[in-house]
Amino acid sequence: MLKKPKPEKRFYRRWGKRQGFKAFEIISGESDILISIPENCYSEELKQQLLNSLISLREQILSFSSKNKEFLTSLSPVEVPPFSPAIVNYMAESAKKIGVGPMAGVAGAINFFLAEILKEKGIEEFFIENGGDTFFSSKSPITIGVITGNPNVDGKIGIKLKPGTWSVCSSSSKIGHSLSLGKTQLVTVVAKDPATADCAATLLANSRSSQEILKLFESIKGKISGFLSYINNNFIVYGLELTAVKTR
Repeated sequence: MLKKPKPEKRFYRRWGKRQGFKAFEIISGESDILISIPENCYSEELKQQLLNSLISLREQILSFSSKNKEFLTSLSPVEVPPFSPAIVNYMAESAKKIGVGPMAGVAGAINFFLAEILKEKGIEEFFIENGGDTFFSSKSPITIGVITGNPNVDGKIGIKLKPGTWSVCSSSSKIGHSLSLGKTQLVTVVAKDPATADCAATLLANSRSSQEILKLFESIKGKISGFLSYINNNFIVYGLELTAVKTR
């Protein structure tokens, strides 16, 4: 939701530094976003444009939901008027595809529209992280670390992805402020589309058992590239390559 949560320590950001890239943050309300792009592409003007876009996107969502309250509160898909703001339509369509409420995809949707600005500037490689939900384009393989809340695991394994454009989104009933109805310690979803990945992570994280996760996955199979779940101290991995990592 777009209400201000309790402050979170984003300790994982210190692990993501990449040589030759400039990392910076833009913040509006609860949206605290890290963006990393090649150093020669960075400018204060671009940072301000991205911040202005973030503020505008949030205002569009809040303005629409003030008149359409179910958009903000529904746990299932909702129909929106065809001439709604682009981000509202995008969230609604992504939620319908997966079978959750539209706010389940808000972080992924914001990431998508910020990435559109970078692409319009000709920036081919970027990394956007919004509350642990990421959207990035890389010309080289990239590894995303997995945070489960278990100190014996955290910072030691990661998801290895091929060059390309990917979204990696997570949801948990134990970590973070987002609403979750399940008992999962972590669900991480990989997909090409960021709002779809965000919605799918929410859906799978609502599970209370490994069997339920697998059943829900069958309903969205083909809409995501793969997922990892950690529930009752057991891992389930589908369609992803895991690798050992060493955090700094």
